[in-house]
Amino acid sequence: MIIEKLFKWNRFSRKFVIWYLSRREGGEWRSPKLRQLFKSYKSIDAGFASYGWAREYIDGPLKIGKYVSIGHNFRRISLNHPTDGVTTHPCWFNPSFGWVDRDFRKRSKLTIGNDVWIADNVTILPSCKSIGNGAVIAAGSVVTKDVPPYEIWAGVPAKLLKRRFDEETSEKLNRTNWWDLTEEELKDHLDDFSNPQDFINNFSKK
Repeated sequence: MIIEKLFKWNRFSRKFVIWYLSRREGGEWRSPKLRQLFKSYKSIDAGFASYGWAREYIDGPLKIGKYVSIGHNFRRISLNHPTDGVTTHPCWFNPSFGWVDRDFRKRSKLTIGNDVWIADNVTILPSCKSIGNGAVIAAGSVVTKDVPPYEIWAGVPAKLLKRRFDEETSEKLNRTNWWDLTEEELKDHLDDFSNPQDFINNFSKK
């Protein structure tokens, strides 16, 4: 298929494919074909309504939940230069330098939960394996370790800034799994989106 050939060809053709499919299929946050291509060729598995993941310089393997917002200049790095060898230069582990046939390093997998907001200019290093549901990563942060659900992290390296809600509210919101509802079902709860407690109470009633 021509779209798949263009996607695999080079980064300029991939940009065109991303633009074309986004226009054709209702945006990156909806496009099923973009999700299929990124999952097959870049090991990036993105859930419904998530956006900001269809970019050239984001490493897989990466699993992204639903309703995730990813800002500009997001970098997810899955490999580091080894520091325990004679040199940190890639000549002894990167085949593109012509010294070795294969890269012995293993890519780390990152799982981003549902309803996560990653602001602009965030970098996530291989030592971070998980970002929990409802978490927020502030602009310009460098994330070096796992981020628990419903916490706001910021800085270089990123650290806990504050929690979005108290522990009980966070647990109840997490248990609703609201991101698994259809769009129409979620629209019935729109009036409660500004008040987590009302949302939890009315959600449990339905």
